[in-house]
Amino acid sequence: MKAVVLSGGGGKGAYQIGVWKALHKLRYKYEIVTGTSVGALNGALMVQKDYLKSLWLWRNMNFKIIFDKEIDPNNLVKEYAKAIVLDGGMDITNLENLIKNVFDKNKFYNSPIDFGLVTVTVPSLKAKTLAKKDIPEDKLTDYLIASASCYPAFKIKEIDNLSFIDGGFYDNLPINLAIKLGASEIIAVDLKSVGIKRKVKNDKVKITTISPKNHIGSFLVFDKNQSRRAIRLGYNDTMKTFKKLEGDIYTFKLHELSSKKYQSKISFMLNDIFKTKNTLLGDILKNSTYKHIMESKSGIILDNVYKKNIEYLGKVFNIDDSYIYTIKKYNKILKNKLDNTEGLNTKLIEEKIKNKKIKDLINTKYIVKYIYNKLENVKTDKQKKELQTLAILFKKELIAALYLKTI
Repeated sequence: MKAVVLSGGGGKGAYQIGVWKALHKLRYKYEIVTGTSVGALNGALMVQKDYLKSLWLWRNMNFKIIFDKEIDPNNLVKEYAKAIVLDGGMDITNLENLIKNVFDKNKFYNSPIDFGLVTVTVPSLKAKTLAKKDIPEDKLTDYLIASASCYPAFKIKEIDNLSFIDGGFYDNLPINLAIKLGASEIIAVDLKSVGIKRKVKNDKVKITTISPKNHIGSFLVFDKNQSRRAIRLGYNDTMKTFKKLEGDIYTFKLHELSSKKYQSKISFMLNDIFKTKNTLLGDILKNSTYKHIMESKSGIILDNVYKKNIEYLGKVFNIDDSYIYTIKKYNKILKNKLDNTEGLNTKLIEEKIKNKKIKDLINTKYIVKYIYNKLENVKTDKQKKELQTLAILFKKELIAALYLKTI
């Protein structure tokens, strides 16, 4: 049986909706869902198959939905600390009322998809794991809230004279619960948030883990912009996991990174720059990335070097990492950001290099732009020697500048 396991992670939970969107597109049929904390809330909606409802909810997420009041993100720690000291945690009555309106007991209990959640009793700190059949209909909302009561940030949840806190205090990624319910194949969505993760007891179960490769915000922040970004990244990471998209931190349509056009040009330019009888430089280059690039067959850069360079440039020029790109569109954005890079102080950079104060040159974008400008005007042997020096000092930046020169 196929299962989806959803970890806790508070405000990061929107990422799981992006995963769900991708699984729907991939026509992945799950028969079991288990979750902890926000994973239990999202998981119950997956049991109901209420994707559009959950998408609307997360796309419009804010503090008022959870706490019935707006919170300035700049005062976030102060607000939580104040609530912990004065009230034993934030009051989430508003969230409880929302859950009562969002969850449909008929849909949930009549769904063929099984469900399980984790919560923890206090003060004993004993785990309480519940399958769908174990949750009384009139207590469904209560136990979902109990699983998501992120103590001490949120208040303790009382059910039938017992006290409960977040399931992450026992198992923030309830894979073993899914196995107990009969799972033989699992997609585990781990938000990499605070919480205990239990060792998987059955190593014969096939587990595919999907986790954010990019920063998706704080688990204590509830904000629609953070959520919308997380949804996109959840979708992207899932599609990359199943080889329907490609990239690492950035995401590209399939086969977009296989073009050899730019690679051969970079190899040609490097060979031209490094035409020299300088033995010292030859020794330095002997086992360098440059040598591998220049000597690769047909002038083709090793794929991993090429792909890492493209993503490195995205970080240097602060390209949004949550969207899906074609290489043409990505290059156009890169070129535009390069052309609009202002504030380059050529004299200062050259002075730092001359005085061997390389560590002071912390703005990589300006170094790439500086080298790019040098490449634009290289004609004489003297200019090539300058580039050779820069190549020794700034390897990643030179390869990045060479790529920009080809697009």
